Amino acid sequence: MKLILMVLLLCSSAVSATELVYTPVNPSFGGNPLNGNFLLQKAQSQNKHTAESVGLSFVDKFRDALERNIINSLTRRIADGELVEGVYNTGEFLVEVSAETDGGVIVNITDLQTGEVTVITIPAIGG
Repeated sequence: MKLILMVLLLCSSAVSATELVYTPVNPSFGGNPLNGNFLLQKAQSQNKHTAESVGLSFVDKFRDALERNIINSLTRRIADGELVEGVYNTGEFLVEVSAETDGGVIVNITDLQTGEVTVITIPAIGG
């Protein structure tokens, strides 16, 4: 009996244990910053939520296209030096184009929903 006890004591001294250390994976909690992209991609691939898509009606699409066309045409004409003075109502914006005495152009853009006014002054070219 004593012999078995001695063998067990000798065997137990040969066994050593180390401390377990927790290392976080998520960089938000102290983990390796290189894990961020991997974890984000995993989360996005598991995300089943989709935002509601509100489809525009034909009239809304047509109005938006017409507004873009008017603004594009006005911008092109002003940039080419073809001053077209006047007031243009696009539905959401009121655009006033006027000439300055030195040959420059002033464009006042008023947002009809908020009342915010933006003034763009274009100096005369070559003057």
